[in-house]
Amino acid sequence: MHLRLAPALALAVALHGSGCSDAGTGNAGGSGGSGGSQAGSGGGGTGGAGGNELGEIAGVGGGSGLTTDVNVIITADNAYGFGYGTGDKLLNYFGGIENALADEIFSCPVGHGPESYTVPAPSADAGHYLYIVTYADMSTTQGVIGQFFREGAEPVFTGNGAWEVCATGEDYDLGSRGPTLETIDQHIARCNGGGLDPQTTSAGWVTTEVSDRGHVVFGEANDTATDVPQPGNEFPIVCGIDEAARWMWYEWNPSRTGGSPFIWPNASDNVIKDFLIFRLGAEFVPEPPR
Repeated sequence: MHLRLAPALALAVALHGSGCSDAGTGNAGGSGGSGGSQAGSGGGGTGGAGGNELGEIAGVGGGSGLTTDVNVIITADNAYGFGYGTGDKLLNYFGGIENALADEIFSCPVGHGPESYTVPAPSADAGHYLYIVTYADMSTTQGVIGQFFREGAEPVFTGNGAWEVCATGEDYDLGSRGPTLETIDQHIARCNGGGLDPQTTSAGWVTTEVSDRGHVVFGEANDTATDVPQPGNEFPIVCGIDEAARWMWYEWNPSRTGGSPFIWPNASDNVIKDFLIFRLGAEFVPEPPR
């Protein structure tokens, strides 16, 4: 599936099959092809497309001045959406993807496993944050991985850079299509305010710095196959995504001495505190080559 994202609120919905995300059954490897379908064309997003005076910075918003589209390949175990916005809200959101089966997460071609998107330049230049919203089923493994390429700019990868995360504690099941744009914006505001319940949330934004509220965790690079998930090697290779991309998630257990935040702990409640909102500020994006 390749989607050229339409203006306004583009919901790229692909609800596949049923079942759990057992990484051990995925197709480990392959280079991926391009998808087939398109979802319209154009630019802009809900709330308008403005810039933010941050100058010429690369591929994820911030009023870069670049006129090139952003090409995205992304997948999650299990569900995701992404968009661009300010520190207070999303200005556009491309969401609703739920992957219930391992093949829908990992396998070739791109479009059968990970999805590819073309984000028009005006949509990509909205605001000065790239956001990824994600949640998982309660089975086997969980994580998100993706790449954002733009001509004239350095690529942006998950698992690399100054990503923040807020664990909202508002759980969604596969089949729900996840939180609405309004709900996401409400949680962004709450995360900005802090003071959330640390028993069920991250109590606000956290970074890769280890803290008693949890932290962003970068996992394995997309370069090592696996048949059975184990700490440090939880996932098969994802079709079409660069080896420089790394799996990313929230470490909900700051006192961890074993196991992995990417492996479901066989709990009966939402111990991982998702859904999660990741964001990367434009000021932390590599500058384009000069």
